[in-house]
Amino acid sequence: MLHCAPGRTDIALAANSGLYNAGIAAGAALGGLILPLADVRVTFLVGGLLTVGASAVLLGGRLLRCGPESAE
Repeated sequence: MLHCAPGRTDIALAANSGLYNAGIAAGAALGGLILPLADVRVTFLVGGLLTVGASAVLLGGRLLRCGPESAE
């Protein structure tokens, strides 16, 4: 986040902290919605699958950005 900051690192740190807390709240809300519909094991499985999916998206974005340069 600090690498992409537009010049003011305090704004970047505040945005990072806000998004981190929003992610925690979204995960808690999703778990609260899934838990009444299924048991604890299914809720844990859904959380694990979301984590693997998010990791795949981050890794894919990093590999696409750092891939081989085109020969021009």
